[in-house]
This record gives sequence, structure tokens and C-alpha cells, in this order.
Amino acid sequence: MKSFKFIFVIFSIFATLLPLGAEDFEDKRVIESRITFQKTSHQNPWLVGEPFSRKLNLIYIGKGLFFGVTLPKQNPVFAEFESFDYSVPKLGIKSYDEETGFLLLETKEMPKLPKPVVLDSKSSNKHCPSGKSRYVFLPFSKTPIKVLLLEKKTSEESDFFFKDQLLCGVTVSEYLIPTEYVETFYRTGGKSFPHPGLVFDINLTPSEREYYSKTISNPLLVTEVVPGVGPAYNLFPGDLITEVNTIPLSKIDDWDRTDKVYDLILRKPNGTLRELGETVQLKLHRNFQNQSVSYDLRAYDSNDFLIPEEAKKRKPLYLIAGGFFFTELTNAYLKEFGSEYRVKSEKKLVYLSDYYQKKVHPVREKIVILSRVFPLEGNLGYQEFQDLVLEKVNGTRITSLSQLKTLLQSEDTTYYAFELSGGKIAFFTRREILDLQQELQLTYKLGRAYNLED
Repeated sequence: MKSFKFIFVIFSIFATLLPLGAEDFEDKRVIESRITFQKTSHQNPWLVGEPFSRKLNLIYIGKGLFFGVTLPKQNPVFAEFESFDYSVPKLGIKSYDEETGFLLLETKEMPKLPKPVVLDSKSSNKHCPSGKSRYVFLPFSKTPIKVLLLEKKTSEESDFFFKDQLLCGVTVSEYLIPTEYVETFYRTGGKSFPHPGLVFDINLTPSEREYYSKTISNPLLVTEVVPGVGPAYNLFPGDLITEVNTIPLSKIDDWDRTDKVYDLILRKPNGTLRELGETVQLKLHRNFQNQSVSYDLRAYDSNDFLIPEEAKKRKPLYLIAGGFFFTELTNAYLKEFGSEYRVKSEKKLVYLSDYYQKKVHPVREKIVILSRVFPLEGNLGYQEFQDLVLEKVNGTRITSLSQLKTLLQSEDTTYYAFELSGGKIAFFTRREILDLQQELQLTYKLGRAYNLED
């Protein structure tokens, strides 16, 4: 009997030392975890990068779903709770918004789960601390989010702010993202938040006001329309917006004017957030005439840009032919040269990125570049070629990797003449291309010679 008591005492002491017990877990409101990301290289897209992890605070919101805010513009793979108990299952990625870093994680294997945090934006608006609000852009984001400004700066790591048992929102640095955004993200199944689709200027100089709006009171000057997101071909820089969703801008005074315009575009008359697909109506003045424009709200996406910021869905596109590594020019590709990429990378590519990044096209064109040439026996004369724009193949102008692949797979072609920037030309027969592909696989053991959109 004494030995049984001794074993029970030892077990009790050991149980108190466990970092995350089942009962403790069930009582936790904010749960510590780690999220793992997969690194992706735009200059070596066939390689699987080393994973890295970051701390992540989560709340349980019911139905097997956890919510957190993590790094934007990344490739999350899974998350797991901070515990030495390796039997804790991994959390799968349900939804991830690259703009805000908002994340829904799901589990189907855990027998016991914490009590769900209630998402009630109406109650939080009523009972949580309030203060000055402002639309801001979170780090690396292009989508405006309406936040409350905190009196004291908090950690750069996201955390949750509660008043008693009520969730008031997510703190990031000096901002409090209201519960409304968390609730909307959960209700829509993890959809991104809409972008206004345009960039505008409200602080016109007296000479600009004289030039643009002699007879119009308080207009909104359009400075940019985001291709693929805003009403391209229907709205242009220099247009004067006079009305947003039936509200005349003449009634909007200069105090917090930018935020009020964002409200008119991104929020309903009752103040709640609009969702993707909802229609925005504009009245504008162009060339001394009044016109109307309507468009559906979309999430920010650079894929329709001539030079995207990232490859779509973090999977860089590439095609290797004859040992030539072709890819589509993105800003992410240039930035992998390091913080001094403007000096260290090819000057022509930097020029193209600066001046043609958001160029609007009637079709989705891209700039295809020859990044470098794999050293092979059959392409010795071309191994110094690097960071050149692929202009034509057999006289046909190249506008995408998919088009290039189609040309290379043509059964009628017996030779390929690659015309590159700087007047450089590479010439291969069809037989040489096939032999070089075989040599490439034997020498470098690449898993596949291309990654293209279907």
C-alpha cells in the first residue's frame, strides 16, 4: 500500500510538469503554437527550400477551427501546439490570406477542444475600448484595413485583446484590428478582404484644383487603377469621382476624408464590411462630361500585372529547355539578389520593373527572361547568357511561359532560334533540344523540367 502511494505522488508531480495537459488546454483562451512555412526561391524554383517556423497565438472558434494572424506573403504548411507531447496532431491549413496573414487552421483528430471564443462584433463595438480609427496597410499588404490606434505600441507579433470574456480584436504593433474582421473572415470561410481597386488623391494643390475642378466641389482625383482588381478600361488616372454609391463627395468634408472615402467603397450604409463580389457604383467627370462606372469588388492580386510582385500562389513558374532556365519576371525574382538588388541585378530588368510593373494589358502578358544556362556539353557557347529578356522564338514574340512551351512542343518545328535582349541569339535543332533535356536530367537529377499554370 505504501509503494502505491509513492507511485501516485510521483505521477502527480510529473503531471504538474507537463507543458500542455489536456485539462489546461481545454481551459486556455489563447493557445500558443508554432507555424511552419516552406521557403520558396524564385531563382531556383525547382528546389525545395528549408522550412522555418514562427510562434503563433491561436484562439479556438468552433467546428474544429482555430484562428490566428501570421506572416503575410508566405507559404504556410502546418501548425502544431507548443507541447513536448508528440502525440498532439498537426493543424492543417484551412484558409490563408496572403495580404493580412489571417489564417484558419483545422483539426479532425483531437478528442477534446477548448471552449470556443465567441465572435460578436456588435457586442465588442459596444463594450470594448474605442478611440481614433484609421485605414492602414499592414506590413507587406496593399489592402486597406480599418484599425483602432492604440495608445501604446505592443509587440510586432500578433496577439488577442480581450475585455473580460469578450474578444475585442487582434493587436499588431500599435494597431487593434477589430473583431469584425475576424468574424467576417470566419463567416466567409477564409476569403480575402476586398481592395478598393483604385488609388486616389484628395490633397490637391490650388493649381491642381484650378486645373481639374473649376466647377466641381471636393472631387476625388484618380491617380491609379489596379489592373485585375479595379475597373480597368472604365476608369483612368485623371478622372474626377464626384459620387460613390449614390453619396455625393461634396458632402464629405476634408477631415478624415481619405478614411471616409474608403468607408463609402468598402462598407455598406450600415457600416458593416462589404464582401468580395459586391458592386461599387461611381459617378465621375471626364473630358467635361459626366459618366457612370460600376465594378465588382475583388481581392488584391498582382497576377494580372505585366510584372507581378510574386508568382501566383507562391509557386514560381519556370521552363527549362536546352539547359536554358526561363521564368517570368517578378519583383520577388529581383529581390532575391539581396537588399542591394537594384545595384546587383541586371539594370534592364530593374528598369522594366520600375516603369512597367502595373502596365494594363488587354490580355495577360508577361515578360519571359532567360535567368541562366545550366552547364552542359551541348550548350557550351551559351553558358555566359544570364538575365536576358526572351523577345522572340522563330520570329514569334513571346508573351508567357505557356506560349513558349506550346512553341517548343510543335511537331512541325525542326529548329529553334531564341532571340534575346542585347542582340543575342541562340540556335538549336529539335534533336539537340531533346538530347540536352536528357543530359540535364542525368546530370542535375531535376524532378521536372517545368512548372506552369494549367
